[in-house]
This record gives sequence, structure tokens and C-alpha cells, in this order.
Amino acid sequence: MVGFFGCPAQFIFKYTQRTTSALPLRNTMKKRDIPTEEALPTPELIAETEPVPVAEQETPPPPTEIPFEEADVSMRYDDVYQWRRPDRVADVRWRDDAYELRCLNGVTLRLQVVGPDTLRLRYSPDGQFLPDHSYALDPARPPQTPTATLTENEHEYVLNTGTLQAVVSKEGLRLRFFDADDRLLCEDAEGYAAKRTVLKGWNYLHTQLRSRPNEVYYGLGDKPCEANLLGRRFENWCTDAFGFSPDTDPLYRAIPVFFGLHQGLHYGIFLDNAFRSFFDFNSAADQTVHIGAEGGELNYYFFSAPTATGVAQAYARLTGTHALPPLWALGYHQCRWSYYPEGRVREIANTFRSLQIPCDAIYLDIDYMDGFRCFTWNAEHFPEPEKLIGELRTQGFRTVLMLDPGIKEDHTYSVYQQGVEGDHFLKNAEGQIAHAPVWPGFCAFPDFSRPDTRAWWATLHPPLLDAGVDGFWNDMNEPAVFHIHHKTLPDTVMHAGDGHAGSHLQYHNTYGLLMTRATTEGLQQLRPDKRPFLLTRASFSGGQRFAAVWTGDNWSSWEHLQIANVQCQRLSVSGFSFCGTDIGGFAGKPDAELFVRWLQLAVFHPLMRVHSMGQHISGDALTDEAQLTDPALHRVDQEPWSFGDKWTELAKKAIELRYALLPCIYTAFWLLKQYGTPVIRHGFMEDSANPKLLKQDRDFLFGEHLFVSPVIQPKTQRQEVHLPKGLWYYFWNGQTSRDSLFINLVPDQIPFFVRAGAVLPIYPVRQWTDEKPVDELTLYAFYIDGTEKSHLYEDDGEGYAHENGHYRLTVFNTAGTKGQFSLTKTTAGQWPPTYERVLIYLVGFPEFVKRCLVDGIDIPIREIRLRDRSLYTVQTHPAFEVVEWVGS
Repeated sequence: MVGFFGCPAQFIFKYTQRTTSALPLRNTMKKRDIPTEEALPTPELIAETEPVPVAEQETPPPPTEIPFEEADVSMRYDDVYQWRRPDRVADVRWRDDAYELRCLNGVTLRLQVVGPDTLRLRYSPDGQFLPDHSYALDPARPPQTPTATLTENEHEYVLNTGTLQAVVSKEGLRLRFFDADDRLLCEDAEGYAAKRTVLKGWNYLHTQLRSRPNEVYYGLGDKPCEANLLGRRFENWCTDAFGFSPDTDPLYRAIPVFFGLHQGLHYGIFLDNAFRSFFDFNSAADQTVHIGAEGGELNYYFFSAPTATGVAQAYARLTGTHALPPLWALGYHQCRWSYYPEGRVREIANTFRSLQIPCDAIYLDIDYMDGFRCFTWNAEHFPEPEKLIGELRTQGFRTVLMLDPGIKEDHTYSVYQQGVEGDHFLKNAEGQIAHAPVWPGFCAFPDFSRPDTRAWWATLHPPLLDAGVDGFWNDMNEPAVFHIHHKTLPDTVMHAGDGHAGSHLQYHNTYGLLMTRATTEGLQQLRPDKRPFLLTRASFSGGQRFAAVWTGDNWSSWEHLQIANVQCQRLSVSGFSFCGTDIGGFAGKPDAELFVRWLQLAVFHPLMRVHSMGQHISGDALTDEAQLTDPALHRVDQEPWSFGDKWTELAKKAIELRYALLPCIYTAFWLLKQYGTPVIRHGFMEDSANPKLLKQDRDFLFGEHLFVSPVIQPKTQRQEVHLPKGLWYYFWNGQTSRDSLFINLVPDQIPFFVRAGAVLPIYPVRQWTDEKPVDELTLYAFYIDGTEKSHLYEDDGEGYAHENGHYRLTVFNTAGTKGQFSLTKTTAGQWPPTYERVLIYLVGFPEFVKRCLVDGIDIPIREIRLRDRSLYTVQTHPAFEVVEWVGS
């Protein structure tokens, strides 16, 4: 039996007896809303919010909003509205780098070629277009100079890029999209329409697409339902959604992009509109997809590609990707609401190291602050923060702090003083600072859509950085507001919009994105030699350029483990690859089996962080002050050792597997940055012609060559796996399979498969990512009758020297026939590896290996027998170019 070199042997090809454990009980928590004395509204406000007894209420007349055409000139109504739809095209002209098609009634379409596979469509109901302004698009996206031709016939205009064709009807501006082979990708049903009222102006803009039989829709970020969106209606409005359920909508993020699949053809639509938006995927069974927004323009991008992954890559080219994170950010992270006082933090750190459970980061939640005032320290709980953080760093731990946007209304608090004096806070329509209650009581909120406010926000961080803080966590940035059903700031609050001023209706969804932009850009300026790490709760399309995300306040239940699995798949293909969940659940308490299975799933989530709410009563309301200050109430533990020795060992093995796979995970981020390839992807994205993969949500692709089948139900002993096309090796025993198979489950293993021909790189397990240099690289080469390519990206894991060539990219090419298998390696970059030895395992060779040659020289090999198959190992040096195995 063999394991990772330098790692526990149970990691590979282990046969273990199955064990079972008791069924979990779902923890049902009662939510209360107990404000602190400091945060209580004034008596006048309380009186305003008290309900009027039913007997004293007057029943108002029913609201009436009728079509303008039906309004009686002698009557008054609550409002009157008018729908405007395109009639016949009157003329076509070239304007603002687009073909502009204007109808007789003024409705206008601008059709712009962004790239050979991407078109932009902007509609105006009256021919007046808004200034072009987007926070979602990546300003660093490479420019393209596509060529296209516009032709017309009696009934239509045809725009052809050579890859994509858009056909526009002269009557009604209805569109059909085709690929280069004239295959229909997508088409309008009723097409574009806009609604205008007297009081709200153009307040609803939408288009209707045709939904065809068996069409599949996916994307939209982390909606908690099944992967296929068909039959559902969704809303995009960043919302604090504590304890959400599978049917909760909206959630914390607004990501208005979806992908379609029909008869093997793939396309995507991104609605670049930050107002509240809606997507309805044939929920009324009317064979229609509805796309709408409550303001702005109907401004969307249509793109296509031969594969599902290619469509996701096209979207990434528009909105950008996360930069290479620091390597430590991909390690295991431990968090809780809250670890305090500092003695408790030291206890957590010491336990990790004494049990030799790897960990790279410890988070401090809001209780490290003085009265929840951002950028301050609680002197009682953390009297010497710099000393504490220094001690943690000596032990290998990075410290990550929470920062919220709500700045306490306190005229003796320097941050609030600076915000007022610098005019940095959002204001209402009357010009008054907009205040609303969050953790500290009434707060003001920075206007991150102002460049000077973003710069000011950055200047607040140096004291925390000087204390040794390595990362930050932006929470409550929907922005969330307590006590009121609206859950956020009033719609009339005004934002500067970087010169495009607008109300909260327009900028609410981008508030989290802009906060993370301010934080990340500030950290890059303050620490230009270090890559920033930032985690956020709220964001909008394009926000992946600035921060990682997690899925918010989930529950400790098997149902939420299943939701977490699908959410991260959906986030990743929707642009947010650096994603994760609160492992074990934020609210409630998991049983041991649930916690370990969640840890195992999170090995394959880009962000691997445990987080829980302790004994707090709610995650979206103020809590009794005694609960926030009494550490004795804060011992609902959710650390790897919290469930007994047996489960501690299983949790440790899961975390060690994460550290062993770090080169694979880091390389996946390089592929994301280089090509826009999502780190994790729905299983059907690898083989969309396989109906079995289309019908399942559990299994997914990770990185370049791994297919993961997590255990998401309790006491499961056996599960069926439907594999994508090609040959796959079961990692734990080397069994090969195509199509489908049943696997036996054991407590210490998460099932996953490796593609035939792949080269899987493995590091020795370390207690933290920079504990010591990697002294040996292990490669598992999986036999293929054919050819395959794999990548390994390495650099120093910190800083930006890799942008100047200080990296090492290794490309592995494998080729096999019945009697021979070769591994060829090429390298690029100037980063010298720290390891001097490379250990190679050949897996799955169909016959006895007689010889092994490294660069033409015979090298001793070792055979390791495993039931009905063998592994062959050879040790060599990092500079090898070709390894050949010859059979008998």
C-alpha cells in the first residue's frame, strides 16, 4: 500500500471497512430580535412603527394603475402607464461603434460587435440612450478588432461576425441568433418592451425569449435551487438572507448572467443592468424566458461557444477573473462568531499545532472591535493586538479581520468624524446623511461610488496592517439594515456613481462590489509587494475581480450541505470561482458525520473556511449585550477536534488532503486567470450530451482533470456515479471506468476520479503553506491509450514577481499505446523549484513494466502490487524531460 510521499498512506488506494453513525438532528433555532440599549430607536420612531389596531384601520381604496389609452380624462388614478414596443424599422445608421436600428415610433436598438463570439444589444424606448457606464465590465479586458458584415433582405437584417449571426426582423426588432453553421442558438418570442408611468418614468424594461423543449438553463450565481433553472423565476437584489432555504430568493449577490444549452448548442446572456432585475425561465409553462429590470436600459451581451466551458470563458473575458490569490488563502481557514478574548484565540491556535492539523488563517469577527466600531480594537478583549497577531504569525497563522460598511454615528469616533468632514457618506434626497441601524446602532454608509471616498477608505487600513493583519472580510455590505422589512437603505438615497449620479435603486446591487473595490485597490497601494486577500458577502457581476465570496448564513443540515454543493458550482461558472461556504453550517450545530462530509466537500471548494455563529440567536438582528460579552456562552464549538477523537482524525485527513492537492488547486487558479476556466464546473459542462449528467447536481469537475462525487446524505454506504465521456480512474483504488459505476463509501474518503492521461501533482503535507520549502514533488501519471495534456503552475505564492517572469509553468504531455507510455515535460518561466526530487507513480499500465527510461537512461523502478493492479514508481530530478515506460 502506498500513500502520498511524506503524507499519510491512507490517501490513495486504501480499502477500508465501512462504518456508520447516528442520523443527524436538524437544529431548529428560534430567531429573536433583541436590540441593545445603545441601538434602540427613539420613542418617536417606535411609535411610528407600532401597528394600528385592526378596528381603527381605515381600508384605503384599491390602487388603480391603468393603461394610458384607457384613462378617462375626467378621472384621477394612482398612476397611468404605457407600454412601448418596437414597430417597423425606419432607418439604420452607424453610431457609437454600433449599428443603430431606429423604429418609426422611436424604439431603437444598438447592435455592437464586441468580439467574434460576443454581441452587445442596447434598447431605448425613445431613442435616447443613457451614458455608457458599467462597474461589471473588466476595464483591463484585451481589446478586440472583430470584423462583421450587415446585410438585409426584404424582411430582415443579418449581422455576421463569421462565428455568430444575429438576424433582426424589420417588423418588431425580433432577434434570432445562429452559429456559423446556421444552427439556431436562441430567438426572441415577443421581444423587447418598455413600461412608462407618470410617477416613475421608464420603470420596467424587458424582453421575452422562446424556451424550447428540453432547453437547459444554468448560472445566475448562487441561487439555492437545483442546477437547471427551468421552471423558476428569480430576482436579483442583494439581500441579507439569514437562514435561507432552497426556495429563498433573492440572496446576498446579484449576478445577472445565465447560460443556455439546447441540442448540444451553447450560449450565454449577461444583463449589464444593476437595477433590480428578474429572470423567469418558463415558470408559467408559456414556452417563454422573461428578462427584465426596474430601471436603466435593457443592455445585454449575447455570446456563444462550442462548449459549455467556452461560454463561461467568454463571460469571463467580459467581466474579468480573480487575480492569483496568495497561496495561504487556499489553505484551511478557521472562523467563528466570535473568537475572543485573545486567550481563546491563542487556545485555538495552540490546539491546531498540538494536534498537527494544518491551518493557515484565523478570523476575528465583530467582537474584536470597540463597540462594533470599524478600525478599532476592544481593549478588554484584545489589549495587545499587535503582540497577539505577531505570535500567531510565528505559529504560521494569518489573521483576517471583519470590516462592515456601517460606520457608527458617534461624533467622538474619528472614522465617523472624517467621513462627515470629507463628505464621504451617502445622503438622502434632501441632502442629509442617511443613517440606519446595524450592529453599532445607527450608522452612516460610505459612498464607495466616489473615487475620493474609495481613497479615504484605503487610508483607514494602515493601523490594522501595521499590527500585522493579512486579510480582510467585508460583511453586511448589501448593505444590510436592521429592524425594517426593506432590509437596506431607502430607495431615495443618492450615490455619486463616479459621475453618473443615481438613487439606491440603481446602485444598491453594486454597493458590495464597490466596497471590495475600495478595499482591494487600497491594499494594493498600501502593500504593493503582497497580493491582497479579501472575502465579501455581497457583490455584483465583475466583483470577482476584487474578492472571494462565501454563500452567507446557511444552516447545519444535510439539506444545506446539498445546497452548498450546488451553490459553489453555480457561483464558479457565473464568474465567482473563488467561492466557498460556511463549512458545517453557520446557524445550528452539525453532528460529526455532517461536519466531516462537509469538510471533505470543501477540500474541492476554492475557499475552505469553517464558520459558525456560536450561541447567538440570529445572524441578521441585534442581540442581547450579555450574549455578546460573556465568553461562557460562546462555546458551541465547530473546530476539527470538536466531535471526539475518531472524528478529529477524519477531519484531519480531509484537511491534509487539501494541502496535498494545493499544486492542483493553485494551477486551477492559473487556468482561471489565463483562460477564464471556472475552477469548479457542473458535471454536464464536461459532457453536455450525456442526459444522466444533465439530470444530476451532485457531481462536478474540479480544475483540469478531477471529477468529484461528494457524499451529501447521511449514513450512505454506496452511491452511483455517472462519469463524463472518456476513461476515468477512481483515485482511492485505481479502478477504471467509463459511463457509470457504483462505489463503496468509507468515512475517511471523498470519492473523486482522475481523467486518463492526466498528471496529478502532489505536495507533502505542511502545517501551513509556507511552513518550509517543498522538498519533493510527487506526480501521479494515469495511463491512457492516446494522448493528454496537463499543467502545473508554481511561483513563490506571494507578491507580484510572477508578472515579471518569476514563475514556473510545467506542461506535461502523456502518450500511451498498449506496450508503451511516455511522459514529456516542458517548462517556462524563471522561478527555480525548491524541490530537488520528483517521485513519479505510473497508474493503470495494462501490462508488466519491463523498463523505465528517464531522458533515455534506464532508471530502477519499483512495483507496488494492489489486488489486481500495480503501481510503478520512479524517482528522478526536476530537470527531466521524458520518462518512458516499456512493457513486457
